[in-house]
Amino acid sequence: MSRKRIIAIALFAVIGAALIGDSINTWNYIRSINFGIVAAVISGLLLITAAIKIALTDQPVIKGRRLRSFIRWVFTAFLVFFILVEGFIIADPYLHRAELAGKVDSLIVLGCRIWPDGRPTLALANRLDKAVEYYFENPHVKIVVTGGQGADEPMPEAEAMAEYLVGRGIPEASIIKEPWSTNTMENFRFSRALLPPDLDEPIKVVFITSDFHVLRARILAKRNGFDAYAIPAPTPSVILVNSYLREFFAFIKSMLVDY
Repeated sequence: MSRKRIIAIALFAVIGAALIGDSINTWNYIRSINFGIVAAVISGLLLITAAIKIALTDQPVIKGRRLRSFIRWVFTAFLVFFILVEGFIIADPYLHRAELAGKVDSLIVLGCRIWPDGRPTLALANRLDKAVEYYFENPHVKIVVTGGQGADEPMPEAEAMAEYLVGRGIPEASIIKEPWSTNTMENFRFSRALLPPDLDEPIKVVFITSDFHVLRARILAKRNGFDAYAIPAPTPSVILVNSYLREFFAFIKSMLVDY
């Protein structure tokens, strides 16, 4: 067996196993299935299957030369595109950070899942802790907490978020709750409706979301009349890979559909 084939077998097997292992860890933490988990498991199984087939035969996995060339071209193009998009996702929190906004009157905190007992998940708690820090540095701002109620959630995310902030010393009068939205586009659309109607557009705001989510959220904020700057909250390590993988597909969907 050639050295090239041995490297391919090892690479496919290791990456495939890592993707499946990360998906298992993510599922064990969130106890639900999302597109990122499904995509990672399917990709992992395909890579492991390819590694096994390469190991068991000296023949090419795909026999047709033209088909092999086409698949190689498509895979290379997809990989380059994936790397570019992920690069923008990683860079955007630094390029549009809150420090560049100057003074703003509103802070929008995007919701995400809460536990069945109403506690924020770690990802949401990280966002809310950033909001607490920002408020005490800028006590004039109004905080819009935005997020509706999922099927497995005991209350709207906005209610749980408001309770968390009040418990950390932020006055209720400084919090505006938006408890109806079900996605990022609605987060900004419904939040916009709660802000004073006589403000000039675009409205300059600071928003808080997880680091992987900043690019898509900022673009959707712009589509809803905001000049938005971000405070990125750290993503829990247990869901880090899953979140960035899932965000690639969510970003493509939003760019095509969310207007």
